[in-house]
Formats: sequence, C-alpha cells, structure tokens
Amino acid sequence: MIKTEKFLHARFALLLLILLTVAPVVSALMQKISVEDLTGEADVIVIGDIKEVESRWNFWRTEVHTYSTVSVEKYIKGTGSETLTIITEGGTAGDLSVWVEDTPVFTKNEKVLVFLKKAGREFSVAGLVQGKYIIENEEVRDINGDKVSLKDFLRRVEDAIPPQDAATPTAQASPEASGFEVVLGIIGVLAIWQILSARRNEK
Repeated sequence: MIKTEKFLHARFALLLLILLTVAPVVSALMQKISVEDLTGEADVIVIGDIKEVESRWNFWRTEVHTYSTVSVEKYIKGTGSETLTIITEGGTAGDLSVWVEDTPVFTKNEKVLVFLKKAGREFSVAGLVQGKYIIENEEVRDINGDKVSLKDFLRRVEDAIPPQDAATPTAQASPEASGFEVVLGIIGVLAIWQILSARRNEK
C-alpha cells in the first residue's frame, strides 16, 4: 500500500514537472504582436472597469463562452456606448470549466486597457491574450507581467492611430449642439408658416 502511494506521488510529481516545462514552450509558439499592429487591427480601444463576468453555454450547448461587461472610462480609438460586452471562449458554466489557450481572462473589478474588434453585438479581443492590458498605479501590465508607464503606452497607441480613426466626442456629449439644432428647427417652421401666410394673402 505504501509503495503504491509512493508510486502515485512520483507519477503526479513527474506529470506536474512536464506541465511546467511544456507550458512556456506552448506560449512561446504564439507570434508576438506589436502595439502598432494591435492598434490597426482594433475597431475600438478603451480603458475601463470590468463590472460583470458571466459564462454560459451557446444555444446548441456545444461551447462555453464568457461575457465580460466593461464600463468604459475612455475611448482611445473609435466611439461607442458607456458599456461594452466582451465575448471570449471558455469559462465555467455549472460544473464544467473550459480553458482555451491564448484566450484572455477577465476578472470582476479589474481595470483594463483592451483592443477590441466588433463581433456582432459584442466585441472580441484583438490579438487574443495580447490585446488585454491591466492598469495598476498608472502603469499597464501585459500577459507576461512586463510593465510600462500608462502615459508612455497611450502616446505609443495614439501615434499609431490614423487621424480619421481617432476617438471623437459623440453627439450625446454635446448638449449645446442639440439646443442649436432645436433653434434652427423652430426658425425653419416659422419661415414656412410666413411663406404660407403670404400666399393666402395674395389669393
């Protein structure tokens, strides 16, 4: 009995050693994507807080997807709503946990900078795990744990964005413009009313 337990412990230790040895090699197989390429590939780039994370089966119950809701603090590229939903493969649904290699994992309440591509009503992460950065203490940290100043990182991203793709204020962010449009509409109605009244007088 003791020999059997020692044998099982030895096998477990050997398996763990193999996994720890192979894991870095597998990760190294993924081609490094530059910040400039990520910027070009992304439809929107945002800074925000992860508010909700939910995993569930697809309609056919063949795959598990995770839906992470990000409350947007700032759009660096593109524009959109105050909250976005990021869809990733894998997750935990019920008693089943599915892990998909090179897929980013989001955690509730973490602050992130993410490069996103449109995927129907949701967004996927450009560059997979390489398109997610965690923000802490005015620094951004990538999947490898490398850190750089947030200010310097943003400068690098913004330099790579074509002028026509840069983030611009939405119409909702400009109440003065809305009021001006209302005034123009009233003036237009008054002008039409005056023209119609003049024609009636001519008759």
